[in-house]
Amino acid sequence: MNKKIKLLYLLLGTCFALGLSVFFWKIINFNYNFSEEIKGYYLENNLSHQNNLIKFATVVSFSVLTFFLLLKNIYYKNIKILNLNGHFIGDTSRSNNISKIIVVIFLFIILINYLSRDLIVYKIDYFHEGLTLSYALNYLSTKEIWVNSYLSNSIFSDIFSAVIPWIFLDNISVGSYRVFHDFLRFITEIFVIFFIYKLSFVYNLKKKEHNIFLILLLFFSISLNRDLTETFYPFRYRDIPIFIMLILSINFLKFDKNLYITPTLIGFLSFLSLFWSLDRGIYFIVAIIFLFMLAMLKKRYLAASLLLIGFSTSLLLSIILFGSTEIKNFYINTLNVVKYFDLYAGSSYPTVFDLKNSHSSRGSINLFIIIVNGFLLSLFLLKSNLRLTENSKIYFIFFYFISILMYKGALSVPDSYHMKQSIFLSKILLVSHILYLFLKSKYISTNFYLSIIAIVLVFFISIKNFTTFDLYNIKNFKKINYDYIKLSDDNFFDESYLNLKKLILKNYNINCIQIFSYDAIVPYLTKKKSCTKFNFLYLVSSQNIQKRMIYELSKKSPEIILFNRKYEFLNLIPVEKKIVNVFNYIELNYYKDRDYENWTIYKRK
Repeated sequence: MNKKIKLLYLLLGTCFALGLSVFFWKIINFNYNFSEEIKGYYLENNLSHQNNLIKFATVVSFSVLTFFLLLKNIYYKNIKILNLNGHFIGDTSRSNNISKIIVVIFLFIILINYLSRDLIVYKIDYFHEGLTLSYALNYLSTKEIWVNSYLSNSIFSDIFSAVIPWIFLDNISVGSYRVFHDFLRFITEIFVIFFIYKLSFVYNLKKKEHNIFLILLLFFSISLNRDLTETFYPFRYRDIPIFIMLILSINFLKFDKNLYITPTLIGFLSFLSLFWSLDRGIYFIVAIIFLFMLAMLKKRYLAASLLLIGFSTSLLLSIILFGSTEIKNFYINTLNVVKYFDLYAGSSYPTVFDLKNSHSSRGSINLFIIIVNGFLLSLFLLKSNLRLTENSKIYFIFFYFISILMYKGALSVPDSYHMKQSIFLSKILLVSHILYLFLKSKYISTNFYLSIIAIVLVFFISIKNFTTFDLYNIKNFKKINYDYIKLSDDNFFDESYLNLKKLILKNYNINCIQIFSYDAIVPYLTKKKSCTKFNFLYLVSSQNIQKRMIYELSKKSPEIILFNRKYEFLNLIPVEKKIVNVFNYIELNYYKDRDYENWTIYKRK
């Protein structure tokens, strides 16, 4: 069979598989089948909240598996793929001093960018920032975490990302919180750089090719990371545990460096990653399970044991640090969020066929990127002349697995923001594979000038994200940050919220405040702790959680409850229609004391 016929068979088979995948996507639509009616898109449209995940798994696995089988049978029939049952032999670690210099240069660039940044005063995000600021204030008042706060994500994201700068900078303010978030962005970029540096060694490139690969991928990765850093929702730092996992797993899977430290550290970081970011922490633990299984297959019993020892130590330390009561509440809180989140927050994943959905193009492109990554992984596993070691191939399987795990966020909440954030690792994987194939092509590898042209092109494409240089800001970095930290919080609030604050503090002598609204910012605004642990009502959904909130309301008997009749900051189900039982309790036990704009203040009877 000549090359053209082989290629034609491969293309036709792949197109047929993709076409069938589209058919599967269209026909997979299960009805709502959850044991309880949770108000949200799925209940409203009688659709299963697991449709997105089932469609995604079916389409990606069928497309990639079909391509793999076609490629193997047409081109690589007699190729042995991987010897997963054999004993592990670590690859030789190579040193490259020039690559270290490249890393230092990029670290210097991002430092200059960080010191040069302008601190802009923009209005607060009453929903996302309100959650953290109010729960942080609640923690300072009660010294309790899950016992007194029903968290959305993690203790770092929801509490300590505000508490740490408040304590360290000795100032409870929005400015302190935002300055710390800028610092976290800078730290995240450092982890991105070190991850790309470590990743560059997995491809086994020659020194010249390696350096070009590193420069191009660093430009792309930092630029992409900055494009994803939204002002209104600056949570890129949540990915740090995943970067750490990907960095450490290179030592674990490819080089077997730090024989005892690496697996122990991976296991030890498991629960710590949960406290940094709940969803990333869950992915981290799933990745540990994957690594444990690989270690057992490779007869690396010591490494597998050290993973378990690190994991057990992390769990034990968490119990000692927080206490059994807090850990019990953490478990209940986490279980409820994981169980119900998709039901009240999710919607159908948009594809190119959803013409009325503004996110359909992004959804389709992201799916295509993930499938193409699977195709490239198939090629790397089968093509023997790419100079990739078996350990490198196993790492790419692991990296692909992690990138798919990370996309779960987009399947849960398929809006523009979550799709952009969740596809980050898949884009890094795609570009790094393409760069590798580009540098390994015969024409490019023998023509150094083409590589230089490629660097120049990528530089000019990415330059808009690296041009932040302001000598005045660098010289006055301390003063600029100090002035921002000391800014009055009034600068960050709309007039209506400031007037609401004055109204409450003037007319009511209260020690705590309870909201029946998505206005999570109100406790921080009034500098009052929340009367119950339920301040972020976006999370309150099931009958059991409503019962728990009603129990706390009856026990704590807050003097007033603030209700927003017309919440306009985000397009959400009106809170009185979402958690009806709680609203009925309020109507029965409280009376309307006064109205102000969209708010109604209920007072205890």
